[in-house]
Amino acid sequence: MPALAQSEPLSGRLTGDRLSAAFVGKVFRGVYQDGVNWREAYLVDGEVDYEDDFAAARGEWFVRDDLLCTFYDGDLTGGCFIVKQRSENCFDFYAVDPATDRPDASRDAMRSGFDWTAQGWRSDRVPTCPEGLVS
Repeated sequence: MPALAQSEPLSGRLTGDRLSAAFVGKVFRGVYQDGVNWREAYLVDGEVDYEDDFAAARGEWFVRDDLLCTFYDGDLTGGCFIVKQRSENCFDFYAVDPATDRPDASRDAMRSGFDWTAQGWRSDRVPTCPEGLVS
């Protein structure tokens, strides 16, 4: 696959049943915009098991209004995200502001695959996220 095609996001946003199916019972690993690594297990019963370079927590996850939502017990902040599949095993997560129900990133940025909040991949498959891509 040409390098350019690898860095361009797939056109489709994950929604509804497709969004749920991509996450239920799966473990994802990824990186935040600031370089912090994370891991999250989306359990079948709606619980989530989360850890990053600095903290760990359990909580709940669900799909609502075509958004992937994760909320944690304790002090960790959760939220809801638009999820776009960049490549076979690379997903871009865009935080949605709860006050406005709008993503933090602009439509153009999301279309171009920039300004994501986090990027992740299923841990049981080879990641296909482009290396060195600066969001």
